[in-house]
Amino acid sequence: MQEMENPGAAASTIHPLGLGFERTLSDMRFMGWISMIYGILTCLSIIGAVLGVPLIIASHRFIEGVNRFELFRNTGTGDELAAGFYELGRSFRILKILTIIFLVLMIGQLVFLFLMGGLGILAGLMES
Repeated sequence: MQEMENPGAAASTIHPLGLGFERTLSDMRFMGWISMIYGILTCLSIIGAVLGVPLIIASHRFIEGVNRFELFRNTGTGDELAAGFYELGRSFRILKILTIIFLVLMIGQLVFLFLMGGLGILAGLMES
């Protein structure tokens, strides 16, 4: 694993948030687009659209937050920074709700499978 390099005092003269800010924005933009593509692919099924459409909306808001951070990097105004965090917060709120819905559906599916398996065992016992 490559060690992190210490940018030293030069980082504070380049940008107030340091050298890693641009790299982090690039990674954030990449993850936003990957989530958007995943949401689009999820929407190819009718049932998947239930989770895919909110994922597309959350990804769009995430990318908007990254764009606001880009504007903050270029202009240095605090309004863009606050707007970026606001957009990211909206995106994370939707993702949190989607995660809870996904977990509830998975637990429901497991309960359903166990019930069907138990009914199958009971039906087998009734026949013998």
